[in-house]
Amino acid sequence: MPTRRTARGPARTPLARDHDVLVCGASFAGLAVARELAGSGAGVLVVDRYEIGERQTSACGIPTEWLRVMGLTASHRQTFGRLVIHTPHVTARLELPWTFSTFDYPELCSLLWEESDAAFETATVSGRTGAVVHTDRGDVSAPLIVDALGWRRVLGRGYQPPDAPLSRGLEVHPWGVGDELEIWIDRRYVPAGYGWSFPARDEVRVGVGSFDPRFHVKDTTVLLADDLEREAVRYQGNWIPHRLRDATEDGVFFVGDSAGHCLPLTAEGIRTAFYFGIACGRELRAVVEGRRTVAEALTRYHDFSTGHEWKFRSMLGAQRLIPRVPPRLLAAGLQAMQWRRFVDWSFDHYLRIAPPEFAAGGRPPVARRRAERAAA
Repeated sequence: MPTRRTARGPARTPLARDHDVLVCGASFAGLAVARELAGSGAGVLVVDRYEIGERQTSACGIPTEWLRVMGLTASHRQTFGRLVIHTPHVTARLELPWTFSTFDYPELCSLLWEESDAAFETATVSGRTGAVVHTDRGDVSAPLIVDALGWRRVLGRGYQPPDAPLSRGLEVHPWGVGDELEIWIDRRYVPAGYGWSFPARDEVRVGVGSFDPRFHVKDTTVLLADDLEREAVRYQGNWIPHRLRDATEDGVFFVGDSAGHCLPLTAEGIRTAFYFGIACGRELRAVVEGRRTVAEALTRYHDFSTGHEWKFRSMLGAQRLIPRVPPRLLAAGLQAMQWRRFVDWSFDHYLRIAPPEFAAGGRPPVARRRAERAAA
Protein backbone atom coordinates (compact mmCIF):
# COMPACT_ATOMS: atom_id res chain seq x y z
CA MET A 1 0.00 0.00 0.00
CA PRO A 2 1.21 3.59 -0.65
CA THR A 3 2.95 5.47 2.16
CA ARG A 4 1.23 8.70 3.09
CA ARG A 5 3.51 11.75 2.82
CA THR A 6 1.03 14.48 3.72
CA ALA A 7 1.69 16.75 6.67
CA ARG A 8 0.09 15.98 10.03
CA GLY A 9 -0.37 17.76 13.34
CA PRO A 10 0.90 21.36 13.69
CA ALA A 11 2.14 21.39 10.10
CA ARG A 12 -1.49 21.57 8.96
CA THR A 13 -2.28 25.28 9.15
CA PRO A 14 -5.70 26.78 8.25
CA LEU A 15 -6.39 27.26 4.56
CA ALA A 16 -6.91 30.65 2.93
CA ARG A 17 -10.68 31.06 2.67
CA ASP A 18 -11.60 32.70 -0.65
CA HIS A 19 -10.71 31.69 -4.21
CA ASP A 20 -12.15 32.09 -7.71
CA VAL A 21 -12.17 28.35 -8.43
CA LEU A 22 -11.90 25.46 -5.97
CA VAL A 23 -10.99 22.05 -7.40
CA CYS A 24 -11.41 19.23 -4.89
CA GLY A 25 -9.34 16.23 -5.97
CA ALA A 26 -5.87 16.13 -7.53
CA SER A 27 -5.82 13.02 -9.65
CA PHE A 28 -6.57 12.71 -13.39
CA ALA A 29 -9.82 14.70 -13.52
CA GLY A 30 -8.92 17.44 -11.06
CA LEU A 31 -5.52 18.05 -12.63
CA ALA A 32 -7.08 18.18 -16.11
CA VAL A 33 -9.49 20.88 -14.92
CA ALA A 34 -6.69 22.92 -13.30
CA ARG A 35 -4.55 22.59 -16.43
CA GLU A 36 -7.32 24.05 -18.60
CA LEU A 37 -7.48 27.10 -16.33
CA ALA A 38 -3.77 27.96 -16.64
CA GLY A 39 -3.23 31.55 -17.77
CA SER A 40 -6.86 32.54 -17.17
CA GLY A 41 -5.94 34.88 -14.33
CA ALA A 42 -8.25 33.06 -11.93
CA GLY A 43 -7.23 32.28 -8.37
CA VAL A 44 -7.46 28.48 -8.49
CA LEU A 45 -6.95 26.25 -5.45
CA VAL A 46 -6.63 22.47 -5.77
CA VAL A 47 -7.03 20.42 -2.59
CA ASP A 48 -6.57 16.72 -1.98
CA ARG A 49 -5.98 14.55 1.07
CA TYR A 50 -2.78 13.27 -0.59
CA GLU A 51 0.12 15.03 -2.28
CA ILE A 52 -0.03 15.22 -6.07
CA GLY A 53 1.00 11.86 -7.51
CA GLU A 54 1.17 10.22 -4.08
CA ARG A 55 -1.55 7.58 -4.38
CA GLN A 56 -1.96 5.55 -7.55
CA THR A 57 -5.50 4.26 -7.94
CA SER A 58 -5.49 2.31 -11.22
CA ALA A 59 -3.46 0.12 -13.56
CA CYS A 60 -2.52 3.35 -15.38
CA GLY A 61 -3.16 2.43 -18.99
CA ILE A 62 -4.49 4.70 -21.75
CA PRO A 63 -4.64 4.93 -25.56
CA THR A 64 -1.15 6.13 -26.51
CA GLU A 65 -2.46 9.04 -28.57
CA TRP A 66 -3.90 10.63 -25.43
CA LEU A 67 -0.41 10.79 -23.92
CA ARG A 68 0.90 12.40 -27.08
CA VAL A 69 -1.75 15.09 -27.56
CA MET A 70 -1.54 16.09 -23.91
CA GLY A 71 2.27 16.24 -23.89
CA LEU A 72 2.60 13.46 -21.32
CA THR A 73 4.85 11.03 -23.19
CA ALA A 74 7.64 11.46 -20.63
CA SER A 75 5.50 9.35 -18.26
CA HIS A 76 5.26 6.52 -20.83
CA ARG A 77 6.39 3.06 -19.74
CA GLN A 78 5.32 0.51 -22.37
CA THR A 79 3.23 0.35 -25.56
CA PHE A 80 1.06 -2.47 -26.93
CA GLY A 81 -0.48 -2.95 -30.36
CA ARG A 82 -2.27 -6.16 -29.47
CA LEU A 83 -4.79 -7.23 -26.82
CA VAL A 84 -4.73 -10.87 -25.70
CA ILE A 85 -7.99 -12.18 -24.22
CA HIS A 86 -7.96 -15.53 -22.41
CA THR A 87 -11.01 -17.69 -21.66
CA PRO A 88 -11.07 -21.28 -20.36
CA HIS A 89 -11.58 -22.53 -23.94
CA VAL A 90 -9.75 -20.13 -26.26
CA THR A 91 -7.20 -17.33 -26.37
CA ALA A 92 -7.94 -14.51 -28.81
CA ARG A 93 -5.27 -12.10 -30.05
CA LEU A 94 -6.72 -8.85 -31.33
CA GLU A 95 -4.46 -6.62 -33.43
CA LEU A 96 -5.57 -3.13 -32.41
CA PRO A 97 -6.07 -0.24 -34.86
CA TRP A 98 -4.37 2.03 -32.29
CA THR A 99 -1.89 1.40 -29.52
CA PHE A 100 -2.39 1.32 -25.77
CA SER A 101 0.27 2.36 -23.26
CA THR A 102 1.01 2.06 -19.57
CA PHE A 103 2.51 5.03 -17.76
CA ASP A 104 4.05 6.12 -14.47
CA TYR A 105 1.41 7.71 -12.24
CA PRO A 106 3.54 10.13 -10.17
CA GLU A 107 5.37 11.36 -13.26
CA LEU A 108 2.19 11.90 -15.27
CA CYS A 109 0.60 13.84 -12.39
CA SER A 110 3.74 15.94 -12.08
CA LEU A 111 3.66 16.76 -15.78
CA LEU A 112 0.02 17.82 -15.59
CA TRP A 113 0.70 19.98 -12.56
CA GLU A 114 3.67 21.69 -14.20
CA GLU A 115 1.30 23.04 -16.86
CA SER A 116 -1.03 24.51 -14.23
CA ASP A 117 -0.61 27.80 -12.36
CA ALA A 118 -2.99 26.85 -9.54
CA ALA A 119 -2.14 26.64 -5.83
CA PHE A 120 -2.23 23.26 -4.09
CA GLU A 121 -2.91 22.29 -0.48
CA THR A 122 -3.36 18.95 1.26
CA ALA A 123 -6.71 18.82 3.02
CA THR A 124 -9.46 16.27 3.52
CA VAL A 125 -12.80 17.48 2.17
CA SER A 126 -15.77 16.43 4.31
CA GLY A 127 -18.73 18.24 2.77
CA ARG A 128 -20.24 21.50 1.62
CA THR A 129 -22.73 24.16 2.63
CA GLY A 130 -23.63 26.26 -0.39
CA ALA A 131 -20.44 27.82 -1.78
CA VAL A 132 -18.47 26.87 1.34
CA VAL A 133 -16.51 23.60 1.32
CA HIS A 134 -15.62 22.06 4.67
CA THR A 135 -12.15 20.52 5.19
CA ASP A 136 -10.04 19.37 8.11
CA ARG A 137 -8.09 22.62 7.71
CA GLY A 138 -11.10 24.90 7.83
CA ASP A 139 -13.72 26.18 5.41
CA VAL A 140 -12.93 27.34 1.87
CA SER A 141 -15.27 29.22 -0.43
CA ALA A 142 -15.40 29.87 -4.17
CA PRO A 143 -18.08 30.79 -6.71
CA LEU A 144 -16.90 27.90 -8.92
CA ILE A 145 -16.52 24.50 -7.25
CA VAL A 146 -15.44 21.20 -8.82
CA ASP A 147 -15.80 17.77 -7.20
CA ALA A 148 -13.11 15.45 -8.62
CA LEU A 149 -12.83 13.45 -5.40
CA GLY A 150 -13.91 10.10 -6.83
CA TRP A 151 -16.87 7.75 -6.51
CA ARG A 152 -17.90 9.00 -3.04
CA ARG A 153 -19.20 12.26 -4.62
CA VAL A 154 -18.45 14.07 -1.37
CA LEU A 155 -19.95 17.42 -2.43
CA GLY A 156 -23.21 15.92 -3.71
CA ARG A 157 -25.56 13.06 -3.06
CA GLY A 158 -23.19 10.12 -2.71
CA TYR A 159 -23.69 6.42 -2.18
CA GLN A 160 -21.98 3.60 -0.37
CA PRO A 161 -20.96 0.09 -1.45
CA PRO A 162 -22.00 -2.63 -1.75
CA ASP A 163 -25.50 -1.34 -2.54
CA ALA A 164 -24.35 0.98 -5.32
CA PRO A 165 -23.43 0.80 -9.05
CA LEU A 166 -19.78 0.15 -8.31
CA SER A 167 -17.27 -2.44 -9.41
CA ARG A 168 -14.53 -3.67 -7.10
CA GLY A 169 -10.90 -3.79 -8.26
CA LEU A 170 -7.63 -4.92 -6.69
CA GLU A 171 -4.17 -5.37 -8.16
CA VAL A 172 -0.61 -6.21 -7.19
CA HIS A 173 2.57 -4.70 -8.62
CA PRO A 174 5.34 -7.30 -8.75
CA TRP A 175 8.66 -6.33 -10.27
CA GLY A 176 9.28 -7.95 -13.63
CA VAL A 177 8.75 -7.59 -17.36
CA GLY A 178 6.18 -8.71 -19.91
CA ASP A 179 5.35 -8.30 -23.59
CA GLU A 180 1.57 -8.71 -23.76
CA LEU A 181 -1.44 -6.71 -22.65
CA GLU A 182 -3.62 -9.53 -21.31
CA ILE A 183 -7.21 -9.96 -20.09
CA TRP A 184 -8.80 -13.05 -18.49
CA ILE A 185 -12.55 -13.69 -18.73
CA ASP A 186 -12.63 -16.73 -16.50
CA ARG A 187 -15.08 -17.56 -13.73
CA ARG A 188 -12.26 -19.23 -11.87
CA TYR A 189 -11.07 -15.73 -11.04
CA VAL A 190 -14.35 -13.81 -10.94
CA PRO A 191 -17.98 -14.76 -11.74
CA ALA A 192 -18.69 -11.40 -13.40
CA GLY A 193 -15.66 -9.34 -14.36
CA TYR A 194 -12.15 -9.99 -15.58
CA GLY A 195 -8.51 -10.27 -14.62
CA TRP A 196 -5.63 -8.38 -16.21
CA SER A 197 -1.88 -8.16 -16.61
CA PHE A 198 -0.48 -4.79 -17.73
CA PRO A 199 3.33 -4.71 -18.05
CA ALA A 200 4.95 -1.34 -17.35
CA ARG A 201 8.63 -1.66 -18.23
CA ASP A 202 10.04 -2.88 -14.89
CA GLU A 203 6.84 -3.99 -13.16
CA VAL A 204 3.69 -5.91 -14.08
CA ARG A 205 0.30 -4.75 -12.83
CA VAL A 206 -1.82 -7.85 -12.17
CA GLY A 207 -5.35 -7.58 -10.87
CA VAL A 208 -8.97 -8.71 -10.79
CA GLY A 209 -12.09 -6.56 -11.14
CA SER A 210 -15.60 -7.67 -10.20
CA PHE A 211 -18.75 -6.07 -11.60
CA ASP A 212 -20.51 -7.32 -8.46
CA PRO A 213 -19.27 -5.27 -5.48
CA ARG A 214 -20.23 -8.08 -3.10
CA PHE A 215 -17.60 -10.40 -4.59
CA HIS A 216 -14.27 -9.96 -2.81
CA VAL A 217 -11.29 -10.14 -5.14
CA LYS A 218 -8.23 -10.42 -2.89
CA ASP A 219 -7.96 -14.22 -2.97
CA THR A 220 -8.50 -14.41 -6.72
CA THR A 221 -6.00 -11.61 -7.37
CA VAL A 222 -3.44 -13.69 -5.50
CA LEU A 223 -4.56 -16.76 -7.48
CA LEU A 224 -4.05 -14.99 -10.81
CA ALA A 225 -0.64 -13.71 -9.70
CA ASP A 226 0.34 -17.24 -8.66
CA ASP A 227 -0.84 -18.66 -11.99
CA LEU A 228 1.37 -16.10 -13.76
CA GLU A 229 4.26 -16.89 -11.42
CA ARG A 230 4.24 -13.31 -10.17
CA GLU A 231 4.69 -12.25 -6.56
CA ALA A 232 1.59 -10.81 -4.89
CA VAL A 233 3.14 -7.62 -3.49
CA ARG A 234 2.43 -3.88 -3.43
CA TYR A 235 -1.35 -4.00 -3.31
CA GLN A 236 -3.70 -1.24 -4.41
CA GLY A 237 -7.44 -1.29 -4.83
CA ASN A 238 -10.43 0.91 -5.43
CA TRP A 239 -14.14 1.07 -6.11
CA ILE A 240 -14.94 1.78 -9.76
CA PRO A 241 -18.23 3.44 -10.81
CA HIS A 242 -20.03 1.80 -13.70
CA ARG A 243 -22.98 4.13 -14.19
CA LEU A 244 -23.03 7.71 -15.47
CA ARG A 245 -24.35 10.30 -12.97
CA ASP A 246 -25.42 13.94 -13.26
CA ALA A 247 -22.35 16.07 -13.95
CA THR A 248 -23.81 19.05 -12.07
CA GLU A 249 -25.71 19.32 -8.80
CA ASP A 250 -26.69 22.39 -6.77
CA GLY A 251 -24.18 24.62 -8.58
CA VAL A 252 -21.23 22.19 -8.36
CA PHE A 253 -19.37 20.65 -11.32
CA PHE A 254 -18.65 16.92 -10.99
CA VAL A 255 -15.95 15.28 -13.09
CA GLY A 256 -14.25 11.90 -13.26
CA ASP A 257 -15.48 9.12 -10.98
CA SER A 258 -17.72 11.50 -9.01
CA ALA A 259 -19.82 11.85 -12.19
CA GLY A 260 -19.48 8.18 -13.15
CA HIS A 261 -17.12 9.11 -15.98
CA CYS A 262 -15.70 5.59 -16.09
CA LEU A 263 -16.61 3.29 -18.97
CA PRO A 264 -18.62 0.21 -17.98
CA LEU A 265 -17.34 -3.21 -19.08
CA THR A 266 -13.71 -2.11 -19.52
CA ALA A 267 -13.55 0.08 -16.37
CA GLU A 268 -11.40 2.53 -18.34
CA GLY A 269 -11.62 5.86 -16.53
CA ILE A 270 -8.39 7.76 -17.18
CA ARG A 271 -9.00 9.13 -20.65
CA THR A 272 -12.63 9.87 -19.75
CA ALA A 273 -11.40 11.76 -16.67
CA PHE A 274 -9.14 13.79 -18.98
CA TYR A 275 -11.89 14.22 -21.56
CA PHE A 276 -14.60 15.47 -19.22
CA GLY A 277 -12.06 17.33 -17.09
CA ILE A 278 -10.97 19.29 -20.15
CA ALA A 279 -14.61 20.01 -21.04
CA CYS A 280 -15.32 21.20 -17.50
CA GLY A 281 -12.16 23.33 -17.42
CA ARG A 282 -13.11 25.04 -20.69
CA GLU A 283 -16.53 25.98 -19.30
CA LEU A 284 -14.96 27.34 -16.11
CA ARG A 285 -12.46 29.34 -18.14
CA ALA A 286 -15.27 30.90 -20.15
CA VAL A 287 -16.89 32.03 -16.89
CA VAL A 288 -13.64 33.42 -15.47
CA GLU A 289 -12.99 35.34 -18.68
CA GLY A 290 -16.51 36.78 -18.72
CA ARG A 291 -17.67 34.96 -21.84
CA ARG A 292 -20.30 32.90 -20.02
CA THR A 293 -22.37 32.99 -16.84
CA VAL A 294 -22.08 30.30 -14.18
CA ALA A 295 -25.59 29.11 -15.02
CA GLU A 296 -24.71 28.83 -18.71
CA ALA A 297 -21.55 26.89 -17.92
CA LEU A 298 -23.42 24.48 -15.66
CA THR A 299 -26.03 23.84 -18.35
CA ARG A 300 -23.50 23.38 -21.13
CA TYR A 301 -21.32 21.01 -19.13
CA HIS A 302 -24.34 19.02 -17.94
CA ASP A 303 -25.59 18.68 -21.51
CA PHE A 304 -22.14 17.70 -22.76
CA SER A 305 -21.92 14.89 -20.21
CA THR A 306 -25.47 13.59 -20.72
CA GLY A 307 -24.90 13.69 -24.48
CA HIS A 308 -22.68 10.63 -23.92
CA GLU A 309 -25.24 8.72 -21.86
CA TRP A 310 -26.29 6.31 -24.62
CA LYS A 311 -22.65 5.26 -25.08
CA PHE A 312 -22.28 4.50 -21.39
CA ARG A 313 -25.60 2.65 -21.35
CA SER A 314 -24.57 0.45 -24.28
CA MET A 315 -21.30 -0.42 -22.52
CA LEU A 316 -23.24 -1.19 -19.33
CA GLY A 317 -25.54 -3.47 -21.32
CA ALA A 318 -22.52 -5.41 -22.57
CA GLN A 319 -21.15 -5.56 -19.02
CA ARG A 320 -24.37 -7.18 -17.83
CA LEU A 321 -24.63 -9.54 -20.81
CA ILE A 322 -21.14 -11.07 -21.00
CA PRO A 323 -21.21 -12.85 -17.58
CA ARG A 324 -24.44 -14.55 -18.66
CA VAL A 325 -22.95 -15.98 -21.86
CA PRO A 326 -21.95 -19.66 -21.53
CA PRO A 327 -18.13 -19.99 -21.65
CA ARG A 328 -18.06 -22.08 -24.83
CA LEU A 329 -20.33 -19.64 -26.64
CA LEU A 330 -18.17 -16.75 -25.43
CA ALA A 331 -15.08 -18.53 -26.77
CA ALA A 332 -16.73 -18.92 -30.18
CA GLY A 333 -17.64 -15.24 -30.16
CA LEU A 334 -14.09 -14.21 -29.34
CA GLN A 335 -12.74 -16.30 -32.18
CA ALA A 336 -15.10 -14.51 -34.58
CA MET A 337 -14.08 -11.12 -33.12
CA GLN A 338 -10.51 -11.63 -34.34
CA TRP A 339 -11.66 -10.71 -37.86
CA ARG A 340 -9.60 -7.61 -38.63
CA ARG A 341 -12.41 -5.49 -40.03
CA PHE A 342 -14.54 -6.10 -36.96
CA VAL A 343 -11.65 -5.26 -34.61
CA ASP A 344 -10.93 -2.02 -36.48
CA TRP A 345 -14.60 -1.03 -36.49
CA SER A 346 -15.34 -1.86 -32.85
CA PHE A 347 -12.17 -0.38 -31.36
CA ASP A 348 -12.48 2.76 -33.46
CA HIS A 349 -16.00 3.28 -32.11
CA TYR A 350 -14.71 2.60 -28.61
CA LEU A 351 -11.98 5.24 -28.98
CA ARG A 352 -14.56 7.73 -30.35
CA ILE A 353 -16.35 7.72 -26.98
CA ALA A 354 -13.59 10.04 -25.74
CA PRO A 355 -11.39 10.84 -28.75
CA PRO A 356 -7.87 12.20 -28.24
CA GLU A 357 -8.30 15.08 -30.71
CA PHE A 358 -10.68 16.70 -28.21
CA ALA A 359 -7.68 17.38 -25.97
CA ALA A 360 -6.07 19.28 -28.81
CA GLY A 361 -9.03 21.64 -29.08
CA GLY A 362 -11.18 19.78 -31.59
CA ARG A 363 -14.94 20.16 -31.49
CA PRO A 364 -16.70 17.70 -29.15
CA PRO A 365 -17.97 14.69 -31.14
CA VAL A 366 -21.54 15.22 -29.93
CA ALA A 367 -21.56 18.86 -31.09
CA ARG A 368 -19.94 17.92 -34.39
CA ARG A 369 -22.61 15.31 -35.15
CA ARG A 370 -25.38 17.77 -34.25
CA ALA A 371 -23.89 20.30 -36.67
CA GLU A 372 -23.62 17.67 -39.39
CA ARG A 373 -27.26 16.64 -38.92
CA ALA A 374 -28.36 20.29 -38.97
CA ALA A 375 -26.44 20.88 -42.21
CA ALA A 376 -27.97 17.78 -43.77
